[in-house]
Amino acid sequence: MALHTAAREGNVEELKALIQSGSKIDEKDKHSRTPLHMASWAGHVECVTALIEAGANIHSAAMDDMSSLHFAAQQGHLEVCRELLNAGLKVNSKTRKGTNALQFAAKKGHIKLVQYLIRRKANVSATDRNGKTALDLASDEAVKAALQAALDGAHEEKTIGPSGAVGDAAAAEAAPDAAEEDAEAHANVPIGPQPMERKERGSLRKRTDASGEEAASAAQEPPSKRTHKVALSHLGDEDEADTL
Repeated sequence: MALHTAAREGNVEELKALIQSGSKIDEKDKHSRTPLHMASWAGHVECVTALIEAGANIHSAAMDDMSSLHFAAQQGHLEVCRELLNAGLKVNSKTRKGTNALQFAAKKGHIKLVQYLIRRKANVSATDRNGKTALDLASDEAVKAALQAALDGAHEEKTIGPSGAVGDAAAAEAAPDAAEEDAEAHANVPIGPQPMERKERGSLRKRTDASGEEAASAAQEPPSKRTHKVALSHLGDEDEADTL
């Protein structure tokens, strides 16, 4: 199986030549492994890319439903995993035993791949058929720390929520308070003249009306009386009142 050999050894030129000559790109060996599985397991990203571009079936599964992503994760090949995920493989796909790529990487202590898969939204809480999470399977302290941080972050996001509100119940409790504050704010906004302002306007209106009435009354008095008042205008109010 020349294509399998070229893929496993990373001989990309021979691989391309075999594809062009008509070799079956998805042919399986006795363990149901395709050339893409072999290249992924060996970490030859150029061969992986060439096979994908030539139309290899990225979803093909070997024994126990092992995918190319699972083979690459076992060996810690980050760039191959990136290529496969970008091609359309699902980060949380599982084998027949319920193991996903993150669990494979965590068990083998591939810290950089673990961090990358977490960034690609791998399910940190997923369990295999035995109920084990990636954290349960990890033995490397750096891997454990990364997984625990991811678990804590997922828990905090559930509690806080994307909007920053502390849970739905807390948000519901905060809503009436906000509405009450808005109502108080609107209540403090003056709508039309206030009582004191209306009183001052009323006093000004009365003085204006009184001045107008005095002017009209003066206009109706005989000229002699008006002249007498003008002559006495240098006197105080009391003098004027006594005179009148």
